[in-house]
Amino acid sequence: MDRVRLCVLALCFFVGFYRVPAAEASPGGLPPRAPIGLVWEAPIAEGSLYYTEVERLVEAYEANVGQRLGPGERGQVGLKINTRSGRGLSTPLQLLRAVIEALEARGFERKSILIVDYSAHTMRESGIMPPLSRSQAKFEGCPVVALDTRQYFDEAWYYDSPLPPALQQEPGLMAEIRRSGQLEEGARARKSFLPAPLLFEVDFWINLAVGADDPALGVDGALANATLWNVSNSQRFLVNQATASAAIAEIAAIPELEERLVLNFVSLERYQFIAGPFFNSIYSRSEPRLWLSRDPVALDRLLYDRMNAMRVLEGFPEIKPLPKQFAFASSLGLGEFERDRIRIERVSIPEGTVRLRAPHEVRQPGGPQVAPDRSWMQRIRPW
Repeated sequence: MDRVRLCVLALCFFVGFYRVPAAEASPGGLPPRAPIGLVWEAPIAEGSLYYTEVERLVEAYEANVGQRLGPGERGQVGLKINTRSGRGLSTPLQLLRAVIEALEARGFERKSILIVDYSAHTMRESGIMPPLSRSQAKFEGCPVVALDTRQYFDEAWYYDSPLPPALQQEPGLMAEIRRSGQLEEGARARKSFLPAPLLFEVDFWINLAVGADDPALGVDGALANATLWNVSNSQRFLVNQATASAAIAEIAAIPELEERLVLNFVSLERYQFIAGPFFNSIYSRSEPRLWLSRDPVALDRLLYDRMNAMRVLEGFPEIKPLPKQFAFASSLGLGEFERDRIRIERVSIPEGTVRLRAPHEVRQPGGPQVAPDRSWMQRIRPW
C-alpha cells in the first residue's frame, strides 16, 4: 500500500466517514443537505441568461430538503467561482448573475454575497474584478474576494501536508548550512491556508465550477474548485495525480469547510476535453445543460464521462485510469463516483416560460437565424 493511500486511510480514522443523512438539517442551523448521488439537470436555451434555469434547479433542491434557502446568523453567502483558465473557460458571467438574483430573491443583499476565487489577475481577465484604477473590488454590487492578496487567510487554519514545497538539489555542504535557517520557512511552506471568509463569515457557500481536463487531476471540476483552487500554496500538489488526488480528498473532508458547501453548479455552456487546463477553443464543446448537486464527486464523474466521450469521438485516448480523487473522496462520504449510483433528475422548463436572453443573442424579425453546430451530439452515446 503506497503512502498516498496510507494518508487517506489515516484521515478516515481521524475524521470518520462523514455522511450527512438525506434531507436532514446539518448541525448548528446550517442549510439541510440533499442526498449524495443526486444531480438535477436543466436544459439551457440558446443565449439564455440562466435566470429561469437556476431558479427551477434551486426550487428542486428546496423541495427535496423541505426548506427554502435564506440568510442565517451570519447573514452572508459565498460563491466560489473558477477563473483559472482565463476568460474563455471561466464560470459563465450569466450563471453568476442568475445565482446572485436567486439569492437576492431569498433575502440576501448584494453586499452580503461574497464572490471568491484565488487569483485577482484571472478574475480581472474574466470580467469579475474591476480594473486596478478602481479602488473597490466589487462585481455588480457584490464584494469580490481574491485569495492571493493574502489578507483572507487565517494563520491558525491550514491544511498541512508532508509534501515539500519544491524539490531542491544543491551541494551537501550548502544544504547543511541552510537547513537550520530553512526549518521554519519550510514548515510554513508545507501549509496550505484555508479561505477564512468561507469558514467564518458565511452561512453557507455555493461552488460554481467549470469542466476542463488537467494532466495532474484528470478532471478539473467541482472537487478541484472547492479544494485546490480554494487554498494557498496548491501548485505543489500538481507534481503527479497521486499527490493531487490525496490533497483534494483530504481538503474536501475538512469539516469546517465541507459543512457549509451546500450546492455545486456546473454549466456545460463550455467545457474542455483535452489540452487543459489552459483554454483552447479547438478542444472545447458546448451543450445546453446546467447541473446542480450537493455531490461534487458525482458531477466530476459526469464530466469525466463527457470528456472521454468527446476524446473517443475526436480520436484521442481516454483519460485513464479513473482519477483517484473520486474513490478517495467517496471513501470519506463526500459523494458517489460509480455511475450506476448517480441519479439524474431532469427539471423541465414549462412551455410558454419567458426566458431572458443575452442582448447580443436577441435577433430581429426576419434576420438570419444561424443555429449552432451540435451535430456531434448525435454521434455520442446517451447518458
